[in-house]
Formats: sequence, C-alpha cells, structure tokens
Amino acid sequence: MCNLQFSRRSSGQAITLSVFGSVFLGVSAANAVTTSAPTLDEIVITAQKRAETLQDIPLSVYAISGADLEAQGITSVQGLANSVAGVTIASANPGNMYLNIRGTADLSSNYQGSSVNGFYIDEVAMSYVPGYMPDVGVFDLERVEVLRGPQGTLFGDGSMGGTLRVITKKPDSTSSFGRYKLGFESVEGGGTGFGVQSSINLPIQKDVLAASLSVSYRNPPGWINVPDLHKNNSNDAKLGDYRLAVRYTPTAALTVDASYLYSHSTFYDFLATSPGVLDPAVAAKAVGAGPVGSLSPSAATVKVAALTVSYDAGFATFISASAATDAVNEATRDVSSALQVVFPPFFVPGASASALINVQSQALSQEFRLVSNGHNNLDWTVGTYALHEKRDIEDGYTFNIPAIQLVDVPLEHTKQTGTSWAAFADANYRLTDHISAQIGDRFFSDKKDFSLVQIRGSALPLGFAPAGTVQTGNESAKTSSPKLGLTYKISNDTLVFVKYAKGFRSGGSNTVSVSQYPYASSEYGPESLYSYEIGLKSKLSANWYLNSSVYHNEWSGLQLPFRTTDGVYTYTTNAGAASANGAELETGGHVGEHLNISIAYAYIDSKIDRNVYDGLGHLIAKADNAIPFTSKNKLTLSSTYTQAVTDTLKSVSEVRYRWATSTYSEPSNMAMYENGTTSQLFVATGMSGSWGTVRLYVDNALNRTDSSVKLPPPGPNLYVLTSYLRPRTFGIEFSSNW
Repeated sequence: MCNLQFSRRSSGQAITLSVFGSVFLGVSAANAVTTSAPTLDEIVITAQKRAETLQDIPLSVYAISGADLEAQGITSVQGLANSVAGVTIASANPGNMYLNIRGTADLSSNYQGSSVNGFYIDEVAMSYVPGYMPDVGVFDLERVEVLRGPQGTLFGDGSMGGTLRVITKKPDSTSSFGRYKLGFESVEGGGTGFGVQSSINLPIQKDVLAASLSVSYRNPPGWINVPDLHKNNSNDAKLGDYRLAVRYTPTAALTVDASYLYSHSTFYDFLATSPGVLDPAVAAKAVGAGPVGSLSPSAATVKVAALTVSYDAGFATFISASAATDAVNEATRDVSSALQVVFPPFFVPGASASALINVQSQALSQEFRLVSNGHNNLDWTVGTYALHEKRDIEDGYTFNIPAIQLVDVPLEHTKQTGTSWAAFADANYRLTDHISAQIGDRFFSDKKDFSLVQIRGSALPLGFAPAGTVQTGNESAKTSSPKLGLTYKISNDTLVFVKYAKGFRSGGSNTVSVSQYPYASSEYGPESLYSYEIGLKSKLSANWYLNSSVYHNEWSGLQLPFRTTDGVYTYTTNAGAASANGAELETGGHVGEHLNISIAYAYIDSKIDRNVYDGLGHLIAKADNAIPFTSKNKLTLSSTYTQAVTDTLKSVSEVRYRWATSTYSEPSNMAMYENGTTSQLFVATGMSGSWGTVRLYVDNALNRTDSSVKLPPPGPNLYVLTSYLRPRTFGIEFSSNW
C-alpha cells in the first residue's frame, strides 16, 4: 500500500445497523417523549439516481439518516464504515483512507492510478487518488448510503466493489433554525481533545431562496509518545469542515442547489512501533535502527464547488450536476532510523532524513441525466458524464548530515492529465405485479498522459535518476459496465432478487527510473470485477426487519505492486486474479416500547487465485493469500434503551460491540504485517429534553490494543510500523437547538 508505507514510489466505532435505516426512537434530542408503539421508518434514497424507498430496490444498500449518525456518536466516515457489514476502512492516518467493500481493495495504490471503490459527497466523486479519501465529518448530513457490489453502470470508474455516498442537508426556505454541539474527550494514557460543531439555516425569500452554513472543528487527542524527541501524545489532529449551501426554487419545477465545501486536516505520527510508543531502536532490537529524527506531519485540504440543477418536465426530470474539486495532500515521513543500515554516513550523530510527498488533484466533472418520474411499469435513467482531471505529484527526500555539511534534496515532479467520458442507461421494468427485471449498461472511454521530470538528482549513491531525466507515457481504455437483475416481490414487505453486475477500475502509469525498464512497464491497464448475487429484503413486522445476501465475485487483471531489481522503486503491473465468496445478514428492530436492537454479520472469503511472480521469478503474491484489510468474519451487535423520566425528559443508554477476525496489510500476507482480532465496545448514557441532549460515553471500553494497519518502514524492513485504534476514551457532549 504505497502511501501508507511511504516507500520510494508507492510507498471504530461500532454503530447500529439497519438496512431500512430504522430510527432509534428517542436517541435524538426531542421536545417530548413518544409513548406510542414504535415502528420502523423508511428512508428515501437515490442509490439508483432516482428517488426510491430503501425497502423497494433490489440492491444491497445500507442507509442511515444524519440524525441517527449523530445520535449514535459517529463523528467520521471511517467510524461509520468500519461497522457496516461487508465494509472496512483501513487508515494509517485519518484522512488517508482505503475503502474496502466486499473484499475489494486497492492493492497497489499507485499515485497515478484510480480508486477501486467510490466515495461521493452528494453528486461529486472524491475518490480519484487511491488512499486519499477525505475523512469528512458527519455533522449536518441528510443521510449516508453504502452501496455494496459493483456500481459501474451508474457511477462508473472507481466503483468496482461498491460506493459510499454522503448526502448533505439542503437549505430550507420555509423557516429559520439552527443547532450546535460541544464535546470533550480524554484518552487513557494520552491527551485531551474537543469538538465544536454548528449549523444555521436562513430563509432569504420564503419558499424561494435559502442558505445554510455548517461548521465543524474537531481536535482529537493524541496518545503516542516519541522518546527520541521527548514528545508525548504526538499524534493529535486538527480537523475542520466548513460548508456553505444555497437553494433556489423559483418555481415548483425548478430547483438549483449550489454549495462550497472547504475541509482541512492536519495529523502527526499516527504510526507506532508498540502500543502508545514510537521507538524504532527498541523495536529493531539487535538490528540497530537509529533514533527518530523528527515528527512526521501530514496535511490535507479539500475544496469542492458544486452546482446541481433539477427541472421537472412532467414525464421526466432533467438533472445537471457540475463540480470542481481541488484536493492537496502533503506528508513528511521521518526515515532517519532506517537509513543507517542503507548508508553508513547516517551513523554520524545528528544526521537525519525524511521522505516527502505532495499530491494535488484538480478535477472538473459534468453529468447530464434524464430520470423518469413517478413509479411506472418502466422506470428509467439515461445520461452522459465527462471528467477532466489534472494531477501533480512531488516526491523526494531530504538528507541532512551536519558533520560533513551536506544537505541533499533529490526531488521529482510528475504531471498527469486524464480525460474520460461515459454514456449510461438503467431501467426497471415491471413484468407483473410480482416480477420485475433490471437492465443497465455504461460505456466508458478514458485517456491519461503523464510526464516525469527529475528536478534534482542526488549527490549520494542511492539509486536516484540524474537531474533533468524526463519520462513520458500514456494509458487509455474503453470498456462497458453492464447490469442485469430479476426481482420477485413475495409481498408488499418482502422481495428476493438475483443480480449480475460488472465493475471496473481504469489503468494508470508508472513513473520509475528509466534504468528499470523492461522490468517495470511504463503503464498498466484496467481491471474488472464480475459479481453474482442473490438477496432477500424483508420487513417481518411493523417493528422488525431481516435482510440477507450471498454473492460471488471474480476479479481479473489485478493491479499489483512490484519492486524494481534494485529495491528502490515500486511499480504497478496487471497480474493474476482474485475471487470472493461472501454472505451478509442484518436484522433488528424494536423489542417492546423502550428497547431497540440490531445484529449484523458478514462473511468474506476474498483471496488471490494463483501465484504471481515478477519478471525475475520472485513470488509477489501466493495463491490463497487474503486480500488486504478483509476480515473473514465480522459481527456487530447494538442496543439502545430509552425511558421516559418526565413528560419532557427521557434517558437514553447505548451499547455497541464490534468483533472482526484478523486482516493482513499487504498482498504478501506476511505474518509480521497481520492485524489481530478486533474487539471494540462502546457504551453511552444520556438525558434528552427540550433544552437539548447531554451524553457521557466510553469508546474502546475494553481498552484493547487492536490495530488496523501494520507496515514496514521506508527502506529496510527493520521493524513494523502499526496504526493502533485509540485506547479507552472518555467523552462528554452537549447538543441543542439555537
């Protein structure tokens, strides 16, 4: 995984699950206590780019309202996804996240490549660069949708295994309102942190024009100490999300939504060599790694400007979705401790080295689509999509040896442009009152050009190309992404479906030293995934649901990471195949008037099908190796209990537990990079009334040292760098309306 291990070239919280998005009665702040029998609420979603109730669509979708997200203490996308059945997010740094859906994950994570799974904020794709999915806050959202299985027909490239969609709240021109939330956290054995979140909605012209502003700032506490630098709690973070939105509805038929999102995050040293400590020399023991030279900060900035126009023409609705995105990710990784073994001058006291990477992606996208209105025998969507992206990458090192007065800064700059377009169509036809058929397809064309310039060479014999070296290349692909399905509606509350779908990921380029060819190719091609699924969606009663699915995936043309012969560079090549067999079960609902429970279980057997060797005959990935960051078994249990105290006051208690079997951090499945079983418990209790809601909680109540990522350092594999989940954390939060 390239940017997690920061090599030369490619270097949770449990939540309540409900496929119907059932609302946990009384968890949100309310002005009165409900005493009537609870029922499951339905959520209207747009997973098929037309408004439908979650229960009625033949698709494996998890959806949850924004109110329930906040009520359950979920503060980030990563906290949500890690507990959805069939979904995992791995992250060495919050904000640099790898989304795994049904055992489909980024294996190479080449900076010049595409993401394997999609991440959208409203209509805007945010998953162009692998490993740089922004961990935006979940405050002031309408809902979140997780679409499991290939979504290539409607969402195109980068949705091969599935798509995660964040849907924000839109301004309301009928009334003024607002709310805020204040929180404080303390990590056992670590520091303290806080969060401030607020939103306000202002009608400018009643029923015509409104604006809303949402602000979220979080300062999660750190808990990792760095003895070499005499620094405690080094891995704190600063996370800010700011969103301005305007909605204009001059007529009943026309709606115009404009928004601007600015998100910024800063992190430090989220990798450790043992729980709570970054101490390479101790971890390496007899090998003799040196001390840490400096902290390793990373920062990410995301800007999104979006304009969506919707016009109801009677027979159908025309939608235009335009967006401009600008994402910058910068990181500096201290590599002083490893380079003593590579280059003896680094034994000199005071010598230090750091690797640096700066990835900037700018994109313009435009989608036009026409969507049928109402619920007819034939419901359909047709459209076109175009994307133009520019990607600039600076990659280099800084070597500082004061004793010989040497500061060496080899640096290279890669520029990449990509243009793609697509045409798509999707339809659902009701053959009878009980049987309907689904069909869809997307034709996609993509072209990428890149150039690499070695801006500065190196004065040291470490394998860098000479200054002025230029490489160029290109990659193009054309493909289709069909979908076929058949649905049988047993009753108004139960349906079964069978589905075939294809997803794909575009290819990319390798920017490695020209001396490494032909062992490293200059580009690599697309990969494809074919999925076969049978699913059941059932509302067993007014207050209980049951959903399940089984599937088989076939993944071909894997984009796998290879090492050059000198071990300096990592490049990507299409090699081998993988498959996955899986099953998901989600059930829950209301038990009496006060108790709500849910259970979610996922089984995924996702593995490489045959041995993969490089050009020199070295084994890269072994047959039956597990796909990275895929737990074979994952279970989530949740319960919420509400009790009226007075007519306007109620108590709320929550218990959520997540258990998952071990994962590997690399396709090689080396034992030293295996993450053990995860067992996480969250407990909360609080009171709600007309004045607001106050809640106390404990996250990781068992205080386990579970890890999510284990990786080698840049250079020699002297020790293991690990991303641990937070130790036991105590928190308090208060929320209320303005």
